[in-house]
Amino acid sequence: MKLFSRLSKRRIALMVAVTGLIAVTSVSVLAAPPKSSVLRVTLLDVPHTGLCCSSWDESVSVIEPDRLVPIVVTWSTDYQATAPFYAGLRVNGGPCTFDGPANLPAFVPDDGTSYTSETFQWVIMPGDFKLTKGPNVITLCGGAAKSETDTITLGFNTLTAHLQH
Repeated sequence: MKLFSRLSKRRIALMVAVTGLIAVTSVSVLAAPPKSSVLRVTLLDVPHTGLCCSSWDESVSVIEPDRLVPIVVTWSTDYQATAPFYAGLRVNGGPCTFDGPANLPAFVPDDGTSYTSETFQWVIMPGDFKLTKGPNVITLCGGAAKSETDTITLGFNTLTAHLQH
C-alpha cells in the first residue's frame, strides 16, 4: 500500500509540474510582442536635398515589451547622390542619431539611370534616447555632409526592425 501511495504522489507531482510548465510557456508566448516590422518602398526617384538632418519619411513601428530589448534595424537602398550623405535613425521623433554606419558616398552615374546600393544595420539599445515600452516609431533620417544644394535620390529600399529577445 505504501508503494502505491508513493507512486501516486510521484505521478501527481509530475502531472502538476508538467501542467505548470505548459501554462507558463503558453502565457509567455501569448504575451510576446510582434518580432519585426518591415517597410518596403518600391517608388523610384525620391529626392532629398539639403544638409543633415531631416526626416526621409520612411518609418517602421515596433512594440517593445515591458522590459526593453535591443532592436536591430536594417536599411537597404539603391541611390544616386551628388555628394556624400549621412543616414541615421530617429526614435519616436527624437534627434537623428548615427549609432553605427552612416556614410553614403557620392554616386553620379554617367548615364544618369543607374544606381548603386548600400545596406546599413543599426542596433537601438534599451536606454537609448526616447525608446520606451509599448509602441515605438523608428524613422529614417539624414542629409548632405557639405552643402544645402546636394541631393540624394533614393530608389527601391527596405527598412526592417527586429526585436532581439
